[in-house]
Amino acid sequence: MSYDGIVMRAVTHELNRILTGARIDKIYQPNKNEIYLVLRQPGHTYRLLLSALAQEPGVFLTTRPFTNPAEPPLFCMLLRKHLEGGKILSFTQQGLERIMEIKCDAADEVGERVERRLIVEIMGKHSNIILFDPARNKILDAIHRVTPVISRYRQVLPGLGYQPPPPQEKTTPWEIDQDAFYRLILSLPLSQTLARAILAKFSGFGPLTAQEVVNRAGLEPSLPLEYCGEYELSRLWQAFSQTAAEINGGNFFPEVIIADKAPLAFSALSLTQYAPEMRHSFPGINEALDFYFSHKKSDNLIKQKKADLAQLIKKETERCEKKAGLQLQAVQESLNSEKYRLWGELLTSYHHFIQPGKEVDVVNFYDPKTTPVKIPLDENLTVIENAQHYFNKYQKAKNAARQASIHYAETVSELEYLNSLLTSLENVTRLDEVEEIREEIKEAGYIKTPSGRMVKRKIATKETSLPHKIVLDSWDIYVGKNNRQNDLLVTKIAKPEDTWLHTKDIPGSHVIIKNPSGQKVPAHILEKAAMLAAYHSKARLSTNVPVDYTLKKHVWKLKGSRPGMVHYENQRTVFVTPSPEAIKTLLDK
Repeated sequence: MSYDGIVMRAVTHELNRILTGARIDKIYQPNKNEIYLVLRQPGHTYRLLLSALAQEPGVFLTTRPFTNPAEPPLFCMLLRKHLEGGKILSFTQQGLERIMEIKCDAADEVGERVERRLIVEIMGKHSNIILFDPARNKILDAIHRVTPVISRYRQVLPGLGYQPPPPQEKTTPWEIDQDAFYRLILSLPLSQTLARAILAKFSGFGPLTAQEVVNRAGLEPSLPLEYCGEYELSRLWQAFSQTAAEINGGNFFPEVIIADKAPLAFSALSLTQYAPEMRHSFPGINEALDFYFSHKKSDNLIKQKKADLAQLIKKETERCEKKAGLQLQAVQESLNSEKYRLWGELLTSYHHFIQPGKEVDVVNFYDPKTTPVKIPLDENLTVIENAQHYFNKYQKAKNAARQASIHYAETVSELEYLNSLLTSLENVTRLDEVEEIREEIKEAGYIKTPSGRMVKRKIATKETSLPHKIVLDSWDIYVGKNNRQNDLLVTKIAKPEDTWLHTKDIPGSHVIIKNPSGQKVPAHILEKAAMLAAYHSKARLSTNVPVDYTLKKHVWKLKGSRPGMVHYENQRTVFVTPSPEAIKTLLDK
């Protein structure tokens, strides 16, 4: 979702009303793309975020926390030198361009009052924050310097004059009449859609607001110009002119669109193109932007952390799969070693009749068909020594196979555990749950030290977050989202007569149906709990998923077993298909 010129106009109007005359108390730069201005008005303190981050550029008031570095960057120190203790004079925007100028009254080196300007340019990956001296038309510095190597058209460097970005040559929406509107729209190729036509010819509009204008006209945003006649163009003009009047008059209706509990889009205009239940209004555009970007930042952080952990787990899984292959190969070689035992026994039995040489043919008296067997010999050894050589070779392979079988079982168990970690990562939705998985991975020894050695050590961890609770027809159902929550369910929350569920031979979450009075669990409650177990497993996209269920008293953990790993008995199996619609309804309860 873009921070378009209409959003910037709404922000500019609101900031002028709230912050004109505010004192610049403190300035922070937590990272290379963001500046925080702490501003004070009588009785109030505000935090203004200036962001040149490619994915989240913008200017708005925020309440989100940030971590300040021990040493401020050079640009931050320059801002403090020129602006701290100063006063905000105004916020201005040229037309509907995405460029905001923050005019400040500050003091120079000798204490004289001077004007300084912070220019915030919102241009995606080319976004910038520039400190400018208007009296001398000189850039003091920028958060991102632009050298001739980066751009031959426009440099942003200390000491140079400020040159605005190249104009887009678009028309301001409220500076046009109906005839001119028609001429501009129809000057485009007739294959152009209505939404893209507005986007191409008028300043301030982003893709979403252009679609909103077409939707207000009762037309499809994807409708091409070639299918539009006088009626369609008239409807489009009416909606466009009314929207332009709203923007020019400062009549904004900030909204954030929420889908599946996550923010999807924001706008300074009401978004009638979405269903009413998805639209959430805010008293001001700054609150709407703070809500949207705070949640988006949290979502992006969770996704990044999950991706990092998933990559680590997949690497360990590949290592285990390779190790399991070698162990299986060792077991297979032991099966082939039976011939060495046979050769040794035959050589021992026939040693009186065998002359030293390179090989010998003897009758296999173990075979009912008495098939001859060709046995290679070492000419430097006696027949008995050759027999002992084969016995030793057989015993060595047998011992290796025994150890390989033990290690193979351990490797298979480790692979099951790693798969359970991957499934947990798919299930968790909160940052604290992701951190619990990371701590578990640390304790398991999969995170390497700087020296590259694997270490297993007990790490002090925070209290485990509670499993997800659902109340269905007065029955409490708990779902573990990760292995720690699964352990908490089995060891603390569940009682002996509660019902425990888990997908059969498939990594997934533990599910508990609480049953304090020991009643028979209704079939529909058992089915819904089984659907939750299937959905929170590796088989969430499958049909007819087998789910085992039994009483908690038949479930136990072995001493020293990995988190989330249990044994159980007396189980029954039910087959369910976890439909996304049904699961969404359940999780909302």
